[in-house]
Amino acid sequence: MIEKEADVIVIGGGIIGISLAYGLVKQNAKVILIDKETPQLTASRGNFGLVWVQSKGRGMPEYVDWCIEATDRWPKFSETLEAETSINLEYDKSGGLEICLGEEEYNRRVNFINETRKASRTGTYDCDMLQINELQKMLPEIKLGKEVCGGSYCPHDGYVNPLNLVKALHKGFQLNGGIFKYGQFVDKIEFSSQIFSIHTEDYCFNSEKLVIASGLITKKLGEMVGLNVPVGPERGQILITERTKRILPLPAGRIRQNFDGSFLIGGSNEDVGYNLDTTVEVMQQIADRAIKIFPILKDLHLIRSWAALRVLSPDLHPVYIESEKCPGAFAVTSHSGVSLASLHSSYLGEWILQGHHKDKLEVFHPSRFDVP
Repeated sequence: MIEKEADVIVIGGGIIGISLAYGLVKQNAKVILIDKETPQLTASRGNFGLVWVQSKGRGMPEYVDWCIEATDRWPKFSETLEAETSINLEYDKSGGLEICLGEEEYNRRVNFINETRKASRTGTYDCDMLQINELQKMLPEIKLGKEVCGGSYCPHDGYVNPLNLVKALHKGFQLNGGIFKYGQFVDKIEFSSQIFSIHTEDYCFNSEKLVIASGLITKKLGEMVGLNVPVGPERGQILITERTKRILPLPAGRIRQNFDGSFLIGGSNEDVGYNLDTTVEVMQQIADRAIKIFPILKDLHLIRSWAALRVLSPDLHPVYIESEKCPGAFAVTSHSGVSLASLHSSYLGEWILQGHHKDKLEVFHPSRFDVP
């Protein structure tokens, strides 16, 4: 067995793991990133690519602030990453829409925004409700359906090509001296004399710091170093259409148009365990809703569909934790890996290396799930 040493070992090469690894090497740490890379369970490959604020943060105002700060940092983050790697992230921050079908859905949206605004520490929330005529003015080239009542607009929102983002982060990580070991399944993690030994079939990786960012496997690996990370799967199905001219200027929640003209349409929320099948019934529901919002979509051919598993905590908010039993071992998980990439590659690197921002991150500790 070959031994490899680093300042930090990161387990997990998806969007969260590579964001952390990239941020750590940018802070001059010697980092080895290891990944089994099981594509069927990799949330990053089924990602919708939204860099999003609205709809997030119910019950946790600090998470709204966290998302806003992340989106504020995204333009500089993407500019730096593109310049470093020459990979176009296709990032756009023109704002985003959530479109409501029927009065009941519209009223629920109003209530959510009002609740979020009242719960915020500033009494504000940058998300405004729009009547259908206001909404239609923002979408001059695509006609809204008869059942649309209006929607909400948030100026912080945008989208990115998630595959290009992961590709660029991996390239940036390695350009800055990071080492990526592919095809490494972790059999065992040991902690002795302040050193972590991560065992795979081929290697023993040794380091003083360990970061587990392995999606749905984070719970199992975390238990090896005294971490309780409550995460579970939720299936989402996505449809993609043939290419057409660009007519949708803003992402509309579960509908957005790619730079190549194709429409990306999602996304279901299904509690089916680890089942990755696509189903005709759910795909039909997704397509029907999209056509009710934008009737012109009925004229486009579907060319592909797929399903992926989201990685969710019980309250849908991030989990950031350092082990008390094995200090120096961290676990990071979030459903918003794309949106939060700008912070995961900055704040969290400083937290892992120097212990900075601990107070700011305390709200995301999983102790919030403890019930007396």
